[in-house]
Amino acid sequence: MNIVMMGIQGSGKGTQSKLLSRHLDIPHISVGELFRDHINRGTELGKKAEQYVNKGELVPDHIVIDMVLSALGSPDARAGFVLDGFPRNKVQLTAMEESRPAEYAILLELDEQTALRRLAHRLECPKCHIIYGKNIPPRREGICDVCGSPLVQRDDDQEVDAIKRRMNLFHQESKEIIQYYERKGVLKRIDASLSESEVFQQIIRSLGI
Repeated sequence: MNIVMMGIQGSGKGTQSKLLSRHLDIPHISVGELFRDHINRGTELGKKAEQYVNKGELVPDHIVIDMVLSALGSPDARAGFVLDGFPRNKVQLTAMEESRPAEYAILLELDEQTALRRLAHRLECPKCHIIYGKNIPPRREGICDVCGSPLVQRDDDQEVDAIKRRMNLFHQESKEIIQYYERKGVLKRIDASLSESEVFQQIIRSLGI
């Protein structure tokens, strides 16, 4: 089952992608984590991406596409995947549809004010990259459940104007992609304002699994 997860920052893409990945026993492929992995391992793609990341520039489509298609072509993704953070534009969409087309596209719909309130309370483990928030608090305040590291607020969650710009960019970039998936008949709209478990149940019902 090839699934694309979409939504603005704070809509719960990462959380719901991980839940769905475990439920279906298919990999969760996050573009952000792919970048970190390639850069940390010093791969050729990682070195190319790092040049742009260090300058605060967008990584060109051809590098992003190569990273993602490589992950989608791995043996553990043969039965499907939950893809988070891709495609972001028509070039990426075309590359994916020619290689591993989405069978379902899940759009987590959330208003801006609710997203901003969530992001204000969001913390991340710097080692595990697990994200905690109001809906998913750590068992010990300020401490990661998995590795025990102190949790920190993500740099990209601290500047409200920057967050709003990214939300606007998502709406601009995703408009045609959402329309495409809607015409294809694979788009599932989900109310992301509910609790984590309620959102997940909506997703399960929409997929008929």
